[in-house]
Amino acid sequence: MRKTFTLLMMTGFLIGSVGLGGCGRKEMPQVNADKPPHIEALKHEMAGNSLRLTFSILGGSGPVGYQVDRSEIDPHCNCPAFWRRFYDQPTIGGQKNKVLTRTLNLRNYKRAFAFRIRAVDSFGNLGAWSTPIRARAEKMLK
Repeated sequence: MRKTFTLLMMTGFLIGSVGLGGCGRKEMPQVNADKPPHIEALKHEMAGNSLRLTFSILGGSGPVGYQVDRSEIDPHCNCPAFWRRFYDQPTIGGQKNKVLTRTLNLRNYKRAFAFRIRAVDSFGNLGAWSTPIRARAEKMLK
Protein backbone atom coordinates (compact mmCIF):
# COMPACT_ATOMS: atom_id res chain seq x y z
CA MET A 1 0.00 0.00 0.00
CA ARG A 2 2.80 2.36 0.92
CA LYS A 3 4.68 1.51 -2.29
CA THR A 4 1.57 2.27 -4.36
CA PHE A 5 1.10 5.61 -2.62
CA THR A 6 4.77 6.53 -3.13
CA LEU A 7 4.59 5.50 -6.78
CA LEU A 8 1.46 7.63 -7.30
CA MET A 9 3.12 10.62 -5.60
CA MET A 10 6.25 10.28 -7.76
CA THR A 11 4.15 9.96 -10.93
CA GLY A 12 2.08 13.00 -9.96
CA PHE A 13 5.21 15.03 -9.23
CA LEU A 14 6.79 14.00 -12.55
CA ILE A 15 3.65 14.86 -14.55
CA GLY A 16 3.30 18.19 -12.72
CA SER A 17 6.95 19.10 -13.31
CA VAL A 18 6.77 18.32 -17.03
CA GLY A 19 3.41 20.08 -17.35
CA LEU A 20 4.55 23.27 -15.65
CA GLY A 21 8.13 23.48 -16.85
CA GLY A 22 8.30 21.61 -20.14
CA CYS A 23 5.70 23.33 -22.30
CA GLY A 24 4.90 26.82 -23.52
CA ARG A 25 6.86 30.01 -24.13
CA LYS A 26 10.11 30.53 -22.32
CA GLU A 27 10.18 34.33 -22.56
CA MET A 28 8.14 37.16 -21.14
CA PRO A 29 5.29 38.46 -23.33
CA GLN A 30 6.37 41.48 -25.34
CA VAL A 31 4.35 44.67 -25.22
CA ASN A 32 3.50 46.10 -28.63
CA ALA A 33 5.27 49.47 -28.50
CA ASP A 34 4.13 50.67 -31.94
CA LYS A 35 1.90 53.69 -32.18
CA PRO A 36 -1.75 52.59 -32.45
CA PRO A 37 -3.32 52.99 -35.88
CA HIS A 38 -5.12 56.24 -36.56
CA ILE A 39 -7.08 57.97 -39.29
CA GLU A 40 -5.29 60.92 -40.91
CA ALA A 41 -6.52 63.62 -43.32
CA LEU A 42 -10.19 62.62 -43.13
CA LYS A 43 -12.31 64.46 -45.71
CA HIS A 44 -15.96 63.97 -46.57
CA GLU A 45 -18.31 65.14 -49.28
CA MET A 46 -21.88 64.44 -50.33
CA ALA A 47 -22.35 63.10 -53.85
CA GLY A 48 -26.07 62.69 -54.52
CA ASN A 49 -27.32 60.16 -51.99
CA SER A 50 -23.83 59.03 -51.02
CA LEU A 51 -21.32 60.19 -48.47
CA ARG A 52 -17.75 59.81 -49.73
CA LEU A 53 -15.00 59.49 -47.10
CA THR A 54 -11.36 60.00 -48.11
CA PHE A 55 -8.61 59.28 -45.56
CA SER A 56 -5.28 57.61 -44.80
CA ILE A 57 -4.36 55.14 -42.07
CA LEU A 58 -1.05 55.66 -40.28
CA GLY A 59 0.65 53.71 -37.48
CA GLY A 60 -0.31 50.30 -36.24
CA SER A 61 1.40 46.93 -36.45
CA GLY A 62 1.10 44.86 -39.58
CA PRO A 63 -1.87 45.11 -41.93
CA VAL A 64 -4.55 47.68 -41.10
CA GLY A 65 -8.28 48.07 -41.63
CA TYR A 66 -11.05 50.37 -40.44
CA GLN A 67 -14.49 50.41 -38.88
CA VAL A 68 -17.39 52.75 -39.67
CA ASP A 69 -20.26 53.23 -37.22
CA ARG A 70 -23.56 54.95 -37.93
CA SER A 71 -26.08 56.59 -35.64
CA GLU A 72 -29.45 58.10 -36.42
CA ILE A 73 -29.73 61.73 -35.32
CA ASP A 74 -32.39 62.13 -32.65
CA PRO A 75 -34.76 64.88 -33.84
CA HIS A 76 -35.54 66.03 -30.28
CA CYS A 77 -32.00 66.76 -29.11
CA ASN A 78 -30.32 66.94 -32.53
CA CYS A 79 -27.67 64.54 -31.25
CA PRO A 80 -26.51 61.02 -32.22
CA ALA A 81 -28.52 58.22 -30.64
CA PHE A 82 -27.11 54.66 -30.49
CA TRP A 83 -23.98 53.86 -32.51
CA ARG A 84 -24.05 50.66 -34.57
CA ARG A 85 -21.48 49.06 -36.84
CA PHE A 86 -22.19 50.09 -40.42
CA TYR A 87 -19.10 48.76 -42.19
CA ASP A 88 -16.05 46.74 -41.15
CA GLN A 89 -13.03 46.66 -43.48
CA PRO A 90 -10.85 43.69 -42.46
CA THR A 91 -7.13 44.14 -41.91
CA ILE A 92 -5.35 43.57 -45.20
CA GLY A 93 -1.94 44.56 -46.45
CA GLY A 94 -1.38 47.54 -48.71
CA GLN A 95 -3.77 49.96 -46.98
CA LYS A 96 -1.29 51.72 -44.71
CA ASN A 97 -0.04 55.19 -45.74
CA LYS A 98 -2.28 55.27 -48.83
CA VAL A 99 -5.27 57.44 -49.66
CA LEU A 100 -8.39 55.31 -49.19
CA THR A 101 -11.93 56.10 -50.28
CA ARG A 102 -15.16 54.64 -48.90
CA THR A 103 -18.59 55.56 -50.27
CA LEU A 104 -21.56 55.13 -47.92
CA ASN A 105 -25.03 54.99 -49.48
CA LEU A 106 -27.80 56.97 -47.78
CA ARG A 107 -31.17 55.55 -48.77
CA ASN A 108 -33.56 57.46 -46.54
CA TYR A 109 -33.87 61.21 -47.07
CA LYS A 110 -36.29 61.59 -44.14
CA ARG A 111 -33.64 60.84 -41.51
CA ALA A 112 -30.26 62.36 -40.76
CA PHE A 113 -27.33 60.20 -39.73
CA ALA A 114 -23.95 60.62 -38.09
CA PHE A 115 -20.95 58.53 -39.08
CA ARG A 116 -17.62 57.96 -37.36
CA ILE A 117 -14.55 55.98 -38.40
CA ARG A 118 -11.53 54.48 -36.65
CA ALA A 119 -8.51 52.41 -37.68
CA VAL A 120 -7.68 48.90 -36.49
CA ASP A 121 -4.54 46.80 -37.00
CA SER A 122 -3.98 43.06 -37.20
CA PHE A 123 -3.05 42.85 -33.49
CA GLY A 124 -6.44 44.26 -32.48
CA ASN A 125 -5.15 47.72 -31.58
CA LEU A 126 -7.88 50.31 -32.11
CA GLY A 127 -7.43 53.95 -32.99
CA ALA A 128 -9.56 56.79 -31.69
CA TRP A 129 -12.93 57.54 -33.24
CA SER A 130 -13.11 60.46 -35.63
CA THR A 131 -15.33 63.44 -35.02
CA PRO A 132 -18.89 62.50 -36.09
CA ILE A 133 -19.84 63.45 -39.64
CA ARG A 134 -23.49 64.36 -40.22
CA ALA A 135 -25.22 63.49 -43.48
CA ARG A 136 -28.70 63.33 -44.97
CA ALA A 137 -29.74 61.93 -48.35
CA GLU A 138 -31.21 64.31 -50.90
CA LYS A 139 -34.82 63.93 -51.95
CA MET A 140 -34.72 62.72 -55.53
CA LEU A 141 -37.38 63.99 -57.92
CA LYS A 142 -39.26 61.36 -59.90
